[in-house]
Amino acid sequence: MLREIREPNPGASEGDIAAFEKEFRFVLPESYRRFLMETNGGRPQPAGFPIQGLADNPVGVVQAFFGLNAKIKAEDLRSIVEELQGLIPHGIVPIACTDGDDFVCMDLRDTPNVVVFWDRRSFWGANNWNENDLYPIARDFESFLETLSEPHF
Repeated sequence: MLREIREPNPGASEGDIAAFEKEFRFVLPESYRRFLMETNGGRPQPAGFPIQGLADNPVGVVQAFFGLNAKIKAEDLRSIVEELQGLIPHGIVPIACTDGDDFVCMDLRDTPNVVVFWDRRSFWGANNWNENDLYPIARDFESFLETLSEPHF
């Protein structure tokens, strides 16, 4: 379970979040909106999470959660979504990067909004989207935060 966020960004305002949702035509889950208002990204402790169905890689590690107007551009939620717009399905929202340069995403295409691990190997360089590169992590954002633990490889 998440204990703390190190190096958070200043909290996002309700207006920041509403503008992001309007710009990209997303409706973010309330639990994720609260997360953006409280910590707005940063490095979670602990950071490990289970990945269901990914052969030879049952554990991922969050390097950083993305935030709105983040201090580090590579961790800025808006920049990441802009960069991927048109390359991945609308409704797949990267919310964190892993130590292996893969992404943790919310899949907003269906209800409930599940959290998935995106293994980006087939996407690197060629920008080829493959739905089979998504692996379930948690049924929603709150559940994802509850799964965080010390990584055991």
